[in-house]
Amino acid sequence: MLVSLNKMTEKMVERALATGADDAEAMARFTDSSRIEVKEGQVEGTRRTRETSTAIRVLVDGRPGFSFATDPDDDAITGMIRDAVQGAKLVPAGEENCFSAADEPGAGVGILDHRGIQEPLERKIDMARDLESAALAADGRIRKTHKPSYGEQYRATAISSGGRVWNYEDTYFSVGVEAIAEGKSGSQTGYDYQMSRTASDLEPRGVGERAALEAAGLLGGESPVTGEYPALLPPRVAVSLLGVLAASFSADEIQKGRSRLAGKMDEKIFSDLMTLTDNGNLPGGIGTVPFDDERVVPVGRRIVEKGVVSGSFHTLKTAAKEGILPTGNGFRGSLSGAPSPGSTNLILEAGPDPVDEHVPPGTSVSIENLMGVHTIDRVSGDFSLGASGYMFVNQERGEPFRNGTVSGNIFDLFSTMLAVGNDLRFYGSTGSPSILVAPIIVAGR
Repeated sequence: MLVSLNKMTEKMVERALATGADDAEAMARFTDSSRIEVKEGQVEGTRRTRETSTAIRVLVDGRPGFSFATDPDDDAITGMIRDAVQGAKLVPAGEENCFSAADEPGAGVGILDHRGIQEPLERKIDMARDLESAALAADGRIRKTHKPSYGEQYRATAISSGGRVWNYEDTYFSVGVEAIAEGKSGSQTGYDYQMSRTASDLEPRGVGERAALEAAGLLGGESPVTGEYPALLPPRVAVSLLGVLAASFSADEIQKGRSRLAGKMDEKIFSDLMTLTDNGNLPGGIGTVPFDDERVVPVGRRIVEKGVVSGSFHTLKTAAKEGILPTGNGFRGSLSGAPSPGSTNLILEAGPDPVDEHVPPGTSVSIENLMGVHTIDRVSGDFSLGASGYMFVNQERGEPFRNGTVSGNIFDLFSTMLAVGNDLRFYGSTGSPSILVAPIIVAGR
């Protein structure tokens, strides 16, 4: 597969130059994805998607042009190149428009598991079954599960620019399940998932048990008493909030004044306890790549150092605008779009001890679920989200609560951290330990 992608991208660049481009970059990616769902131990559904996508970027007198195609034939590639060259003539020129001149790709350690992809189908079905059975066995109040599933993806990627062709292969594996508990007061759900670069690292039974215990533990909860409480956020909740915060570190958003961090470089914005790293070279990381979607090797670095903003995510274009080197953060959601700044492996550095030891006397909350995180205003940081979890009274976990509303500001939340735990856990490409934050508004009854 890599050989054919290499030839495809080389040919695309040659044809683009022959069509009138001064310079060109071609990218091709083959993706083979599968998903298996079970119900009551039997396969309920399977899905497999295979696709080859291509994209071409060109420069004509410093003007950029772009086009893409899915599963293209020779005529489609010809049309794609023609559209990119013609389109370049319609947009402004700029010195920031350029392609990578990098000499050597990165290592990309631990991102490919051919053996996992080649495992027998029955073994993959067993993972989904283990997920379901572990959830049902974890607590007698678990009555059913929803979509216990196993997923995998193989990718092959090639990029040609600057007279070089680089390529790599990588894999992703995942399991996830929603458990449903029933009691006298009604039902509650719990969810957990895991992603890994290697199939052998998946722990379906652990994922199923965690989902079940979350669901069962929240049974009997009432709306919380309205007030302001210190809040403990376990890793999964902290990760979801870091995912929103990450958008503020996009150099494109900063340069356009659409980020709260615009003009704040080298300023202390967050808590002293916050050190945030972006590391695309982490062995086995979900966000690890030997090079980004612009053929730039990721630069592992701290973007927040003890609360001080020290970095951002750059593409070639945004870096050129500031006269600095790119950081290897140029990624495409799909090949239908041009690269934009994004994180690789985003990691909140863990603390030395369990966060529970820092829960203050009196009443606090542990927020196990936040609903509607995608509605957070990414510029202002303001949020009002549905929440469920537990009350803490004098450092002991008490009754569960549900149907609460948590309000605040995501920048304030990460600037008022009281403690950072030692239980670092990854969900996808983002990792965080539990954190304890200063009192936030919890509305209920």
